[in-house]
Amino acid sequence: MRIAVVFDNMIFGGIERVGISYIQLLKELGHDVDAYVLSPKTESIIDELRSLCTVYIKPLKRSHCPEAYWVMTRRIKGGKYLFPLAYIFVSTVLFFERLFKRKRTTTYDIAIAFSGHYNDLSFVAYSFIKAKKKVAWLHGALYQFVLSSQGFEFLYKKIKNIVVLVDDGQEEVIAYHQKDKFDFKIFKLYNPVRMSGKPVDLNTVAALKERYGDYLLSVARMNYPHKDHYTLIRALKILREKYGIERNLVLVGDGPERKKLEDFCKDLCIEDSVWFLGSQSDVQNYYAACSIFVHASVAGEGLPTVLLEAMDLGIPVVCTDSKVGPKEILGNNEYGLLAKVQDPNDMAEKINLLVNDPDLYCHYKEVGKERVLAFSPERVKQELKKAIDDLK
Repeated sequence: MRIAVVFDNMIFGGIERVGISYIQLLKELGHDVDAYVLSPKTESIIDELRSLCTVYIKPLKRSHCPEAYWVMTRRIKGGKYLFPLAYIFVSTVLFFERLFKRKRTTTYDIAIAFSGHYNDLSFVAYSFIKAKKKVAWLHGALYQFVLSSQGFEFLYKKIKNIVVLVDDGQEEVIAYHQKDKFDFKIFKLYNPVRMSGKPVDLNTVAALKERYGDYLLSVARMNYPHKDHYTLIRALKILREKYGIERNLVLVGDGPERKKLEDFCKDLCIEDSVWFLGSQSDVQNYYAACSIFVHASVAGEGLPTVLLEAMDLGIPVVCTDSKVGPKEILGNNEYGLLAKVQDPNDMAEKINLLVNDPDLYCHYKEVGKERVLAFSPERVKQELKKAIDDLK
């Protein structure tokens, strides 16, 4: 089959890394794959994408997506009256934009809106590329998107097939909206973890350990509140003052919140222990060198691939219990430790447990690697094949 995979961005983020893994699986299943990126601002991860398939840059702004304006009905006084006008105007703009940008030479068997945002969903739903079947990929649970805006529901109805990472609240949402109105198919697919397939450079690992010691690691885009680095930084200070634990916190990732985070560390007088390293293409070496992986978010987490990547290399995990993905991976503290959201004291307490209990630390090293087997590429590939065969 010919398959188009559409991303709203191509930056160093979890969605992009997972998308590249899925393109690898699709190619292993014998499909021809093209990728479409809807933002001209890309980072070097796009080179990895280009090594796998042909990449087309086709900019499409969120402001040109009609369904994005549904939020007006909730957030603006009189929005329910303004929305129809905005919707008609933007739909007209989108119509002419589609005529100008539509790729006419190729008809795809399947087009996948992989980022699950308004840009890529609109690109697929409004047929900027021709496709016999369409898929919306949700990096989280259905309820997170449907309850946030009716615009998502309209786009899903145009696309007909939905992939979710977790099924929390799914039956309740369908029942509330009346089951007969949900005429699309829903598939649950985990993110495949390929980290063990990327070679770890032992010299680099040794150098990282020499420089940062038994450090805590976080790999995340710096955009608050989706990723809550502030809780991690506060927890580090509590570890030092309450538990007497001196550790470095290494932050891999970049984003609009970085400068504020750097200033925050200075305000807490902890800048000597927090290292901002930006995006790194060899992130596997940073996982392998750290002692504990820490992750904090407030909500809308989806299924955080970074947890799986760390666990795959035998690194114990402490993560906030944000909706909905962390518990899907870690269970009720079965495969890693869950901390309360935006509670640095609880985060510090969980880290302290791992630091001071060698048996518990070794336990999570082993069970974490066992848990990752459910997310292995081979297992996910079989589920992906079933889903493709069953699309509407």
